[in-house]
Amino acid sequence: MMVGGLADESAGEPVRIRGTILAATEGHGQFWVVVRFGQNNVLILSTFLVQITEPFGLRELGLDIDSFEVFAIKSRVHFRRGFDDNGFARTILLVEPNEPYLGTTRLDGLPYENVDLKQFYPYGDPAFEV
Repeated sequence: MMVGGLADESAGEPVRIRGTILAATEGHGQFWVVVRFGQNNVLILSTFLVQITEPFGLRELGLDIDSFEVFAIKSRVHFRRGFDDNGFARTILLVEPNEPYLGTTRLDGLPYENVDLKQFYPYGDPAFEV
């Protein structure tokens, strides 16, 4: 079926996933579906947008998190405490789409209407008063 996309422009278009449902459960106020696809990949779908803040809650969905080599999480910053600060992730790669979007790290790419970015570091050369 087609999954993802459509939440906002930055979400992109839905993509087709063909797989097997491993689990379907309710928890934390919403419905979750775990789908295995491709070469032992797992996709977790939720009814509403969710920030995954730590890996251990994924065990509640029946996943053996220690058996995974890679986690790809669509999150802005909330994952850091549960994956980075506690040492769970050995490496973290940050990836961002080309277009700026809500939550982007490239603030100079957003369409500002009431602010002149040249007045603010690191986009301009503001004079700081001491």
